[in-house]
Amino acid sequence: MGRIIIFVFIAFSFAACKGSWDNEDKTAFYDDCIEQANTWAGSADKAKAYCDCVMDKMMKKFPNETDALEHIDSVINDPDIYSCKVDAMKK
Repeated sequence: MGRIIIFVFIAFSFAACKGSWDNEDKTAFYDDCIEQANTWAGSADKAKAYCDCVMDKMMKKFPNETDALEHIDSVINDPDIYSCKVDAMKK
């Protein structure tokens, strides 16, 4: 769980001043996610499944990055986000 907290903090730190999720920020978020997930996932397929899930859920819950940053505490503890890891590990 500690790595997830670090990942979420790092992933959102680059977006502090922006509003909506533009392509550059989505790519940066996804690339950071893949890099972190590769340290624990055990395979590229599991890392991809995890990051696809996280990206989808983050964009639905927080249509703009500013909202995501303002609610970082709830993101870290969000069971939907955590379920992405559980689901990815089943694959």
